[in-house]
Amino acid sequence: MARYCALIPGVTGVVGRGLARYLATQPEWEIIGLARRTPSIQPQYRVISIDIADGAACRSALRALRHITHIFYCARATHSASAKEPIELNAAMLRNLMDAVEPAAPDLRHVHLLQGSKYYGSDLGPYKTPAKESDPRIAENNWYYEQQDFIAARSRNRSWHWSASRPHAICDDDVSIVRSIQRVIGVYAAIMKELGQPLHFPGTARNFNALYQCVDATLLAKAIVFMSTHAACENQAFNVTNGDFIRWVNLWPRFAAFFGMDNGAVKTMRLAQTMADKAPVWERIVAKHALQPTPYAEAALWPYGDFVFTPEYDIMSDTLKLRRAGFNECIDTEEMFLRLLTRMREARALP
Repeated sequence: MARYCALIPGVTGVVGRGLARYLATQPEWEIIGLARRTPSIQPQYRVISIDIADGAACRSALRALRHITHIFYCARATHSASAKEPIELNAAMLRNLMDAVEPAAPDLRHVHLLQGSKYYGSDLGPYKTPAKESDPRIAENNWYYEQQDFIAARSRNRSWHWSASRPHAICDDDVSIVRSIQRVIGVYAAIMKELGQPLHFPGTARNFNALYQCVDATLLAKAIVFMSTHAACENQAFNVTNGDFIRWVNLWPRFAAFFGMDNGAVKTMRLAQTMADKAPVWERIVAKHALQPTPYAEAALWPYGDFVFTPEYDIMSDTLKLRRAGFNECIDTEEMFLRLLTRMREARALP
């Protein structure tokens, strides 16, 4: 019989899916996922279809979940790419969930919040680096602050504790994930090669040379479970990355070699615009190399590529706090990208 029962709101997202996949390999964990839509392929754990923005629906559907010991909160409100992430809606979703689950689950031990480096304003412009968990909050409010303040206040005088993870640039080997750096790089490279072009770097020169960090989805899952089961991490937040720093200028020649291309120069472009008319090229590549028939709209999320390759400043988080707490796993990010691109090739998602 399982020792723990994890409730994962947002289980179909990148982090939620990776966390459930990891926990499924751990015999002491039972998994219950929550999602607005039922997964097209049924996983080996229970998934409840629910919109947690609906408080009444939460109370009705979740009041029977009496054996929950851990909540891994990976949900977020949907929003357009051009709009700010809604603060009140994200806060209300967490509140609805806690109002439904906490009274019904007497054995609740821990609530974990998924955050990110936007906590430090990494998306707004140059910021203090390396970012530390003790850094003061920025002037502009965001939903991470609202959720953390809520859960910290809620946990007082309770038998359960909380923690929060702050990763950056999460990379998963699930080839079906569209919001993926390796997909952007791989599909972009395939199209440039088909057009007889070198592998030019599509971002800015300063971005090309700036420091950057990523985190492997499985490493993040392990870190989240560690934070949620160790007393040294109670009621605190932790940065999580692979543990190293990269510069695209150093990786780009390795990517060019991987795809059998000449290494190009910096050629700044907006991928969302430049790649908008390349569907016929992609369809030609798919046919020529007998790839999985992925529609061009799902081949790569070009605005995400622009988001990654545009900032002209370092993206850096200090991870010493998590190491001092006892979690010491790390991954070489350059090798991670080559592994992920190889995985895409093996799955016939790239030539």
